Amino acid sequence: MTALIGYRLAELGHSQRYLPPVLLHIGLIAVLYSDNTGPALPGFAVTAAALLVVSGWLTIALVDVEDVVQRTITRAHASSAQRVLVGTVLTVLCCAAGLSALTVAWSQVSSGFAYSAADLGTGLLGNLVCAAFGIAIALPCSGLVVRRIGYTAIAAAALFAVVLLVEQLPLAHPVVFALSAGTVPPALLVQSTLTALVALVASTLGVSAWVVRRS
Repeated sequence: MTALIGYRLAELGHSQRYLPPVLLHIGLIAVLYSDNTGPALPGFAVTAAALLVVSGWLTIALVDVEDVVQRTITRAHASSAQRVLVGTVLTVLCCAAGLSALTVAWSQVSSGFAYSAADLGTGLLGNLVCAAFGIAIALPCSGLVVRRIGYTAIAAAALFAVVLLVEQLPLAHPVVFALSAGTVPPALLVQSTLTALVALVASTLGVSAWVVRRS
């Protein structure tokens, strides 16, 4: 699996499709922390919401980086379509972890190292939770299921908005709202983490079953 993740990272890097979402995220961080004198958690609410979209964007970009022939070759070398899909998910999670770590480090440096380890850990986990939701949403909207890029963009944008804004859904909204309020109960953080993992596993299994049925 490590070799597959490295291969998928190389594909994403050579395609340069990562540049728009990654540069936008870095630009957001630079603007957000240009005058960092406030508390830590509200800033992490902004970056977590942004990382949900960025992770979904990276997922769609990586899934669609190969044409049909190259995708078939990759599946043959990986032994199964499921392994390729799991490798894709883990690859995007690695990218999201890097962006989350960058966000936390940038916020701490710009604040003059004023933030506590607890706030930094909460912000890091909150960002990763939202990244997992972004990947889970993007997989069924990607080219593996939706064949037209326009439909992919519309479906993904609508689902991102629903997950982030609808209070009744216990997905990304509760943790983002808690971060923005400056207080994240440990129970909520644990619940959101477990929910994100379940959503990511369910999305991966569902799309895998769809790919196997279609192939």
